[in-house]
Amino acid sequence: MNYRHMMDFSGKNVLVTGGTGNLGAEFARAFASCGANVMLADINAEPAGEIIAECERLGGRAYFTEVDLLDVESIRNMIARTIEKLGCIDILCNNAGLNIRKPAIEFTEAEWDRLIGVDLKAAFFVATTVGKHMLERGSGRVVNTASVSSARGHKNLALYASAKGGIRQMTKVLAHEWAEAGITVNAVGPGYIITKQTKQYLENPETRGNLLSHIPMKRFGLESEVASLVLFLASEGGAYMTGQTIYVEGGRMID
Repeated sequence: MNYRHMMDFSGKNVLVTGGTGNLGAEFARAFASCGANVMLADINAEPAGEIIAECERLGGRAYFTEVDLLDVESIRNMIARTIEKLGCIDILCNNAGLNIRKPAIEFTEAEWDRLIGVDLKAAFFVATTVGKHMLERGSGRVVNTASVSSARGHKNLALYASAKGGIRQMTKVLAHEWAEAGITVNAVGPGYIITKQTKQYLENPETRGNLLSHIPMKRFGLESEVASLVLFLASEGGAYMTGQTIYVEGGRMID
């Protein structure tokens, strides 16, 4: 293995769902900086132009396609457009998701349908539809976005934890089914990561103090620290890892 060039993704094509969100955009920039071509997929088109420009400045070709992850036909169209534009999909960052915080007894059926629909159902159909394409090609890397909530029972996250627990188990099953075809399937499990979305929540003094008291490293994570792991899992260095959920959480799950 050429370790010096292990993170060279020149000529590789990457699909990132949730691509205009905080983590998704960072994943796109990370791959572009390593030479990959990137398709950003999201329902929110507004930030796409800026992210595409950043990716192209970093050296990769980048595109955007709109998708409604609550509609399986829209998912299939997204993947077809990506293959048409890029030629193939070598790497899937199955990243899109949302969260709702409230006590379990307050959740409505509509909230269940929306959150589980985006975070689990859509993730399954994105992975399996791209998986068919990768099976035909005999290679591929799938990196799902899970969470520390996939393994812990944090209060007020009943739906999110249920969905991310499903992602963790889905990762294992797909990895098992596709291993002999040369496809790896892994997941990253971020803890509390500083993003535009979480910044206000994490900067509340009471919340900040309580959360940091449970994190041995006594700080929150960075988007780049999650993206670095995604790059590794998609690289040749991660070729013998599959079915794993790897947590990026400052040691929170040690105890």
